[in-house]
Amino acid sequence: MGNYKNLFVYGTLKEGGSLHKSWLKDQTFMGTYYTEPNYFLFDYGPFPIVFAVPKGTGQIIEGEIYEVNESNFSTIKTMEEGAGYEVKQDIFLSKGGAIHRMASIFSYPPKYLKYEGKIKKGVVSWGARQIL
Repeated sequence: MGNYKNLFVYGTLKEGGSLHKSWLKDQTFMGTYYTEPNYFLFDYGPFPIVFAVPKGTGQIIEGEIYEVNESNFSTIKTMEEGAGYEVKQDIFLSKGGAIHRMASIFSYPPKYLKYEGKIKKGVVSWGARQIL
């Protein structure tokens, strides 16, 4: 049996997203989970960009956790890093308010966040493109 990693996805890798069938359709879906409010989700149109922001100052991102085999994780990591994302290991994710799982997330480096508006608080989901 190979090594597996929990991966939190929030955009094109989610069920129904344009990259899901290529990389996650045969991986184990663990459920819908939520980040702590340490991120900002920017809707770039064809895909979202998530930035890490100072702890407690951002949004709660709704996404999915998959248990991903080492080969697929490595391929996804190469793809995401090629687009400028960084992998963050072992972030806390909740379901119903309590911390239930830890997983990796790909986010863009905060130094590239040039947004000068106010970050809307609350739960955000890219597929819905709205504050829930």
